[in-house]
Formats: sequence, structure tokens, C-alpha cells
Amino acid sequence: MPELSIIIPTYNNREALAKALQALFRQRGDPRRYEIVVLDDGSTDGTRDAVTALAAPVRLRYHWQPNRGRSAARNAGARVAAGNVLLFLDSDIVASPDLVDRHAQYYRRHLGPVGVQGRTVIDPDCKVTFFMNTKELTPDLTFRRRGNMSPYHVVTRNLSIRAEDFWTAGGFDEQFVGYGWEDIELGLRLHRNGVRFFYDPGIVGFHAEIETLERTRTKRRQSGESAVYFWRKRGARLGMGLFLEIHPMLLPLKWLVYRTGYYGRLARRVLAWAERTQQVWVANECYNYLIWESYYDGVFPALRNGFAPAAVDANATYPGGTRTHASTPGASSGAPLPETAHTAEP
Repeated sequence: MPELSIIIPTYNNREALAKALQALFRQRGDPRRYEIVVLDDGSTDGTRDAVTALAAPVRLRYHWQPNRGRSAARNAGARVAAGNVLLFLDSDIVASPDLVDRHAQYYRRHLGPVGVQGRTVIDPDCKVTFFMNTKELTPDLTFRRRGNMSPYHVVTRNLSIRAEDFWTAGGFDEQFVGYGWEDIELGLRLHRNGVRFFYDPGIVGFHAEIETLERTRTKRRQSGESAVYFWRKRGARLGMGLFLEIHPMLLPLKWLVYRTGYYGRLARRVLAWAERTQQVWVANECYNYLIWESYYDGVFPALRNGFAPAAVDANATYPGGTRTHASTPGASSGAPLPETAHTAEP
């Protein structure tokens, strides 16, 4: 039985997934210690053929299900995983050569309930557009305790956890169908159950997606909708509302800045000039404003109308996704996995 299962949810992202899998095939250490589970969440771009055609030097398993969102896909992958440790990666994360082994080492050293958070940086090969060149202009100054990381810093695209602890916490909340906050929400439940998170910046995954402003805004709008669900699930508490920046005491200012249209029109005019004259720093500030504008494009309607998770557009839930499927409400974490379409093993 493998020691660790790598779970990769994917949706219409065949080329990036192939690059991610090739990086996992080249990992240091004994390939018998880990397996890869690709959970295809309803792709229509030939992902199945691309994965099953690979000559994998490790155990590679492919499963397909109708599109239900990343949370449901991750849970489905975890249900069929054989390893005692679950390592969650996104389908556009290219692992550094020692990523898997470094995750696994923590579980050999620590027998109690622990989780391990790796670091994600932008793949330098993706900095090929003006928008991408505004990424990482300033260093990430977020303080993360290496030996006891806050659950508010959990990011699922490079995270491992023991399967027992994952299921004791209930897995991912499948009501998060759109983009955002499902990882921190899980982190809070794991932390409440006594899981201690380690942060290791040496466990590096390279984010290999050439993003666009339009796609980023779509994801940010979905994260605004998800934030409302998250806040209400947590009892609409003051601290969580302030963390998500959606508490009622903040909303008049947020409405003035992001919903009246005045600042948005100004940001777009300045951005057009900055892009034309290649003013990267100015453009970066304009991009940041427009991305936050999209966040509140999701927040305010969700607060006013209520948040219906099953109605959230699944497009942009995954990197590289190009077509929207009708989403269905997530089943409980104990629901059986839909019928397996194919399993490929070396």
C-alpha cells in the first residue's frame, strides 16, 4: 500500500495537467511509496485519453465524475485514495523534485494529528503577458509560523493531511461549489480537532497558469459569493466578517469604493494608459482595484439575495477550465464515488 496519495482534481485543463504529472513522475525517492489519483470533474477536452495514455513510473489512477466543483472532486479523490496521507495539489501545480518526499518526511517524524503546508510561486515560464508580469512585484510578507501555522493560511493546492484526520473533520464542505474559502474553512475544522499545521517554504510548487484579468475577476467574484456562505456558516461572527471584509459595518465604505462606479471608471482609464505606456506598478494597482471590485460584485448580491451554492457557475473553479457544466449540490462526505471510468496503473 502506498504511503501517500496525491490527489489532483481537474476540469478541462489537459495540457497543464500533463505537465504537472510529468513533474510528479520525476520525484526523488522510492516511487512505490506514493500514488497519484486524478479526479476528473466532468472534463470534455480529452483529459481521459491524455492521462490513460501516459506510461507512468508510479501508480496512476484516473477517475471521472459529473462536474460538481473542486470540493466534491477532492472528496471523491480522497475516498478512493489508498495512502494514509493525502497530498492535495491543483492540476496546474508543477512540483519541485523533492516536494512529495518532503511532505512525507513530516509524517514519519510526527505521529500525532499534523498537516503540512507547502509554498506556491508563479512558474517563471508563465510570465509572458503584461498582466502576468505584474504578479509578485512585491514580496509576500505574510507571517506564517513554521511550527504552528494558523489555519487561516491553509491553501489546498499544496497541502497534505492524514486521511484519518481529514475524514474526522468531515472532508471538504461540498456546498463550496465556486472558487474560494473552502480550504480555510477545512483548515479551521482541522485545527479545532487538534491538527497542528507545519509551514515549509522549501516545499515548492510552481503555479503554471497564464492568468488573465478577466478570469481572475471571475474567480474573485465567485470568492465573494463563497465568502458570504462561509461567514454565515460560521455564525456571522464579527471577527470572521472583518477577516472576509464583508461585515455590515464595513459595507457602506466598500459600496462607495467598489459599487458606485466612479472609482471603477477612473481605474479603467488609468489602466489603459498604464498598459499603453508599460507602467507596471501603476497597472498593478489598477488590476488590484478591479479584482477587489469583482469580489464585491459577488458579495453584495449574495448578501441581498442569499447564497445558493448549487447555482454558482462552475466556470473558473479550476485553472484552465473552458466550459461550464451544470453544477449539482455536493453530496455528503460519506457518499460513494460515482462509477470509475478508468484506472491506469504501471
